[in-house]
Amino acid sequence: MRRQPAKPLRWNRGAASQLGGRHEQQDRWSIFLPPDEQGLLTVVADGMGGHLDGALGAQLVIDTARTYLQNSVASLRADPPAALRELCQAMHETINDRSESARSTVVLVWIDQDRAYWLNVGDSRLYHFRRGRRLMRTRDHSAVQLLMDMGEIDESEMATHPAQNRLYRCLGGEDAPKPDTGEIVIQPGDLLALCSDGVWEHVTEPEFWTAALTTGPITAAQKLAEQAVQRGGASADNATLVLLQADTANAGGSSGWKERLASGFAALFNR
Repeated sequence: MRRQPAKPLRWNRGAASQLGGRHEQQDRWSIFLPPDEQGLLTVVADGMGGHLDGALGAQLVIDTARTYLQNSVASLRADPPAALRELCQAMHETINDRSESARSTVVLVWIDQDRAYWLNVGDSRLYHFRRGRRLMRTRDHSAVQLLMDMGEIDESEMATHPAQNRLYRCLGGEDAPKPDTGEIVIQPGDLLALCSDGVWEHVTEPEFWTAALTTGPITAAQKLAEQAVQRGGASADNATLVLLQADTANAGGSSGWKERLASGFAALFNR
């Protein structure tokens, strides 16, 4: 029997993708609904620019996710972590079937009622914010993440470190994917941000929250993606961002979530 949350959640959604200073858009994103529209699968993929088929790799990630949701939504609902790992393996095999050189990162989240199940490979990220504070972010499979874990650099230095683009895990290639996975309990007002490295290199964590709160996810995603490439200048990477903000289907004065959002916004400036 499926869980029944206290109040049904709906998701306000926004997404944007910018070319930046590159000649080709190798980022891909999509938000998928199952046939019965119960649940949400969101995917961001970044084709690795050092490979000729980067754009193809990212597109195959999206295409595989679409097909999997159409055919295997029952598996996602029965055992989300296992299903996401199965989907990840399918993405990897599809890339290898189509190309010897295509590679891609992936970050995805499957939302079922008040739970969000996530998976990532590479350095595209998922952030979870509540009341103005980050509760989690995915770990990059990169050299600079390892340096941060060892205390050699601060988190604030990751985006500008010379080794930032050196990944040790991806989809495609000889090595089987080794994704990280997790589960999040969602409350009304929570914000999920999925993005490629072209966004997180240039957008600060408080900016995700404040932009979504002040303008809503649609406008915020567009504004932040544009801001990322402007800050990156002539060498700016592709920048892709999806924002998902939880609301209740019958949100109103009794839920109090808007007041909690405002409280979180104020807390950003009173730390």
